[in-house]
Amino acid sequence: MQDLVAAFESQFAHQQFSAASATLQQLLSDFPDDPQLRILQGRLYDAMGKPNEAEEIFRRLLKAQLPAKLIAQARQGLLAIEMAEVNARQVRIDELLALEGGSSLAYLALLPVTPDRKDWAIAKIARIFRTDPYTARFKIPNRHPKIIRTGTLAEMRAYGEDLQNYGIAAIWLSIDAIAQIPVYQVEYFSEFQVHPKADLQVKAIAGIDEITFAPQDVIVKVEGILPTFGDVVVVDAKHKLARKEQILDRVHICDLHLRSYKVNGKTSDRAGILRFHDNQYRFEFGLQLPVERSLKHIAPTVQEHWTELSKWLARTMPKAKTANDFQSFAEMAIVYPEFLNAIEVTHINLDRPKPSLWDNSFQLYSSTIFSYVDLAT
Repeated sequence: MQDLVAAFESQFAHQQFSAASATLQQLLSDFPDDPQLRILQGRLYDAMGKPNEAEEIFRRLLKAQLPAKLIAQARQGLLAIEMAEVNARQVRIDELLALEGGSSLAYLALLPVTPDRKDWAIAKIARIFRTDPYTARFKIPNRHPKIIRTGTLAEMRAYGEDLQNYGIAAIWLSIDAIAQIPVYQVEYFSEFQVHPKADLQVKAIAGIDEITFAPQDVIVKVEGILPTFGDVVVVDAKHKLARKEQILDRVHICDLHLRSYKVNGKTSDRAGILRFHDNQYRFEFGLQLPVERSLKHIAPTVQEHWTELSKWLARTMPKAKTANDFQSFAEMAIVYPEFLNAIEVTHINLDRPKPSLWDNSFQLYSSTIFSYVDLAT
């Protein structure tokens, strides 16, 4: 046996992996239960570019009742595999940093994992981020995407690719990519036909721009509610006047993601977003939709106008996907204020009594859906 082991070590050292594999197979056929041979097998798999098979062998040995020397060798084998992954990831990060936009600030987010794969995903996440399983468990979202880290786009993409290689769904998006998405703030819509037999077209007025598109070109409709905050005077428990921050209003907002459209008669070469909310939309212009009023003797409220506009969108664009879990996304994203503040332009003109990161959160949410359409339903 010792002669064959020595032959294996010599072949291994000279990277004669085919010969080393044949030698090892001969050894294993004679001594199939020898843990030292399994250590050699793990080393060989790792050297041959089969780290998953090597890791499985080393982990199986760690669970066995073995002498401390063999346990240490198995741990050393696992550490070598993990460090090789770390080094390979750093090489990938350096490559991505050299690309345009590689140093832009970005986020990395995980998508929900099915319950039957959760323990498996926890182990892989702990390994990639070199943390403990307890910490890794809290990185996994239950229902919605969850941002787990921010940094350069190069770093986030490299980590994201590693997660995807393990079958864990991950997404990433940079501040630069968000800034490059065309966003038009719509004042009102109208309908028209080029000729009586032509398909319906929609016109959106956005400042000096006139955007025209076919309803079927709307890929996703993104809906949300933006709270506005302000200080109000209240009577506290001691019957004294005090200032307290409260929600003053809830603004309905909607984005239409277009794959094809014209701006002032010229076809755009990029997909874009039409954005409007009930504090900005001019209901007195363009579409004049019949409004079902709760009180017949007074003019329709903004909420009633918005309800009818939403119904018109649903009728006119029935094939568009919908994304309406902004509330959950914003509550998750708001804990990353530095990242949200890096979004310099939100394309949301609200007269807020107090500054708020909810506008930045909606810009981030809609941009995420824009970049990953499958997140919409």
